[in-house]
Amino acid sequence: MQLFILNNINMKNFINKNVSCKLISFISLLSLLSISCTKLPNTDEKLITDQMLEQDANAGGFLLPGMMKNILQVDEPWNYEFQQNLNADYYSGYMMLPQPYFAGINNSSYFMIDSWNSGIWSVPATRVLDQWVVMKKKGFDVKYPDLYAIALILKTFAGHRLVDTFGPIPYSQYGTSSDAKFDSEEEAYNLFFSDLKQAVAALKKAEDADPNADQIRFAKFDKSQYGGDYAKWIKLANTLRLRLAMRLSYINSVKAQAEAEAAVNDVVLSDADGSFSITASNGHPLATITSSWQETRLGAPVETILGGYNDPRLSKYALPATDPALNNKIKGMRQGISFPSNDAYVGFSMVNFAGNPPVKLMDVSESYFLRAEGALRGWNMGGTAKDFYEQGIKASFKANAVGGEDAYLNNNTNTPVAYVDPKNSANNAPPLSSITIKWEEGATIEQKLERIITQKWIALYPDGQEAWSEFRRTGYPKLYPVMVNNSNGDIPNGQFIKRIIYPTSITNASGAATAEAVSKYLHGQDKLFTKIWWDIR
Repeated sequence: MQLFILNNINMKNFINKNVSCKLISFISLLSLLSISCTKLPNTDEKLITDQMLEQDANAGGFLLPGMMKNILQVDEPWNYEFQQNLNADYYSGYMMLPQPYFAGINNSSYFMIDSWNSGIWSVPATRVLDQWVVMKKKGFDVKYPDLYAIALILKTFAGHRLVDTFGPIPYSQYGTSSDAKFDSEEEAYNLFFSDLKQAVAALKKAEDADPNADQIRFAKFDKSQYGGDYAKWIKLANTLRLRLAMRLSYINSVKAQAEAEAAVNDVVLSDADGSFSITASNGHPLATITSSWQETRLGAPVETILGGYNDPRLSKYALPATDPALNNKIKGMRQGISFPSNDAYVGFSMVNFAGNPPVKLMDVSESYFLRAEGALRGWNMGGTAKDFYEQGIKASFKANAVGGEDAYLNNNTNTPVAYVDPKNSANNAPPLSSITIKWEEGATIEQKLERIITQKWIALYPDGQEAWSEFRRTGYPKLYPVMVNNSNGDIPNGQFIKRIIYPTSITNASGAATAEAVSKYLHGQDKLFTKIWWDIR
């Protein structure tokens, strides 16, 4: 779905009264159509009998493929765009809109388009959490505990993305009523850890009872790169637990350390396991968004950080600019800028997703960078910060099929470079940082942290959601603030967005519960600059 370009500068009332209503109706229609995702493929549901569903645990697993594909919608570019590209991909510094949609007054400049943000909630809610409710109500946690364990992992993936975006959500009571109580972020995180531990225990029990249970019961439902391997899903659950533990590093360091050490002690993803990713049916959604729709371009920080490091992954992440004046160079855009003309930046670098690469939901290198940060904090991660840092870079180089990692790891001179905007010199900016690549044991703790998170940010690309969360948690890598701030004073100039306000699809459906959550957990302010619970730096 292509975005609608509005040239009328006085458009806020138009957005609120017209565009939002139309697009919300469209999203509502999509939500209704999404019910078909839970049907068995190429099968008339009138012919699906209970006996058919009982065979090989079909009843316990037939909802899982749709849940996997809707943590981040991989088959519908418009929903991928709503869920992540029109928000977190900008706020992480990865990408930017190449044209002034709604006269440039939109999410990229901190004016929230309600209809754009509705998909962040509606897709995982209706297509992941709702499916978990069905499995729970049908007693699959008892009847098919191993398959239900997979659902818990998927539920946690979807749930933590929602919490990290909005803050409090209805999690513990999800599906119980139309106005279910919202949990605080802390309560939700406690449930995430509990669900992941339950999932790991169930999968281990299934493997102990029958080493072939994964292939018999789960392989046909697994749409990820793991091919139904319970051992890899156990590692995935533990790595997700490690991710969430690290999120608490500043707000509750004691619990963070305990959860992180327990996850690593059990076993987490390694390079041999590969990333948790899912191949889209019709090509990577970002290929459609950047090329067919012309609705996203590379972010300036990717150009200046990777370009400064002479990082070979840059040419894997982005294509040369098509603007003849840029001489085939890779050129990114600053976030939240004014546009000298509608098409001034269309010729900047498109993001590179040709060939249908899988959509990453957790990059395997993240496991190493998490352990590197844990070791830096003095936690028992099974090795040193330096070793895990270097393993993370090597895993990312391998995943992107580039060489030269040894020279890269020993580079102690290259740093990020300045940004130059050939269309508007007002957007020019000095280098974001002076941090180098090579690990320096004598550096300060803060310098080591910046080094780890900067390389983690490079490796996570294009997972804007996780990169934005880690930027908010740590302040790294250093990013460019928006040039145009349309938050109406909510976000101070030079500062960064902290969360996304609740869209009307939530507030209309759960008015009383939302109001209570804002009052109790968000200091009475459903604002863009209201910090998520774990964001205290």
